[in-house]
Amino acid sequence: MTKHRPPPSQAEGREQLFEKLLAAMGIGEADHLLRFGLTQELDQIGRNARQIAMPGTQPDRRRKVQQYRAAITKVLAISETLGPDFFANEIARASLSRLNPDKDASTLDRLVDLHRDDRDNVVAVLTSRVRDIDHWLEISGDDYRKRDVRELVVEPFLRLMSEHGITTSRKQRPRKRIFDALFDWLGIEQRVRPTSANIDKIARDLEMASESIPKSKTAD
Repeated sequence: MTKHRPPPSQAEGREQLFEKLLAAMGIGEADHLLRFGLTQELDQIGRNARQIAMPGTQPDRRRKVQQYRAAITKVLAISETLGPDFFANEIARASLSRLNPDKDASTLDRLVDLHRDDRDNVVAVLTSRVRDIDHWLEISGDDYRKRDVRELVVEPFLRLMSEHGITTSRKQRPRKRIFDALFDWLGIEQRVRPTSANIDKIARDLEMASESIPKSKTAD
């Protein structure tokens, strides 16, 4: 029977994972100035990554939202069974009676007629809430999280490597090993991590974009 292996972020401390990342990038303990500069910039990427829903930050949040939606749907179904007239008449009258305990029955009836709505506001609000939740569930899916990982983590990290002249090589500094160490340190789930091929493509896109920017001319 295969033992369950805990994620690296749980099995190892954050400091150890950070040291593994630096080692994968070819940064040794003697590179004090480079380590200091990289630490500050990597901390910023870490703050960016916290904007992405990670495991452990909001456990079961999506499941709870789905349960909340199911509860609203059940309320709407019961409301449909009771019928709109019940809310427009009896519940509206009860509401006015609660707010105006001194009013008699005939006065309450007149108030109901005066403030009658063609539509039950509570049902309308709950129906709109369900649509909003459905949209949230759609945009908070893995595809959107993958996009966020690209924009908030992968692209800034590739720029950081370029600015500091950190190159990759298949033997000494494989790009995959570096990014695996980065994702482990940040605690990013496997299912939203871009593949090696995707990371290579992002790197090429950034290089092409950088080459297309005209360089400013220096004064003679």
